[in-house]
Amino acid sequence: MTVQEPPEEPRTELVDKLLAGALSSLPVAGGAAGAWYEYVMEGPYSRRLAGWRARITEVVNELVLKVERLLDNEVFLDAFIQSTRIAQTTHQQEKLRALRNALVNSVALDAPDVDEQARFFRMVDDFSARHIVLLRWINDHESTTDQVDSGQRVTGSGVWAHRLPAFAGSGEMLALIVDDLQRSRLITFPDGFAELGVIGDTHFVGRASELGQRFLRFISEGDVQTTRPR
Repeated sequence: MTVQEPPEEPRTELVDKLLAGALSSLPVAGGAAGAWYEYVMEGPYSRRLAGWRARITEVVNELVLKVERLLDNEVFLDAFIQSTRIAQTTHQQEKLRALRNALVNSVALDAPDVDEQARFFRMVDDFSARHIVLLRWINDHESTTDQVDSGQRVTGSGVWAHRLPAFAGSGEMLALIVDDLQRSRLITFPDGFAELGVIGDTHFVGRASELGQRFLRFISEGDVQTTRPR
């Protein structure tokens, strides 16, 4: 099935049809509330939808060429509807990139099962961009715990400001986000530690759990070759 007609840009009819189905269940009140919605929200909402459409058009066109009977794949349709719904609720580019990548990875050979995918989409929905940024950072800076001396541990926003500028002066926010990630079982700590910390300037406490690593793979850029039977 060919969905591109070079040298023209990728066709958008397929994405338009998918979006129509994804958005058809969104309730819109009638009467005065409906008029208010159309006047105040329709323009900004349409811009967000247009932005999401532009972001995923190429993705969907490429997936159609790689994945047999893509539009009959219920897992993909679940992912499309969930990612589209969440995309309308945020302007944060980190979350939009995560949703785009999750849509691609939903039909990858090593994709999580449908229940775990649904859980991961809920996490993207619930989390802020800073949750994702911090989780990626923790995963990229594997803990060194064999030399840890809890008496030398240093924590707080001052330690992290130069490592994660997004958290400069936001020690309380950092603590809340760490707590969110830990309660979601995306990060773990060695025995005796309950928060991120460092020894001097090099040793870090806390790492991404196996679940956290699967979540990061799901929302990171990938390349779909084929799909497994469902």
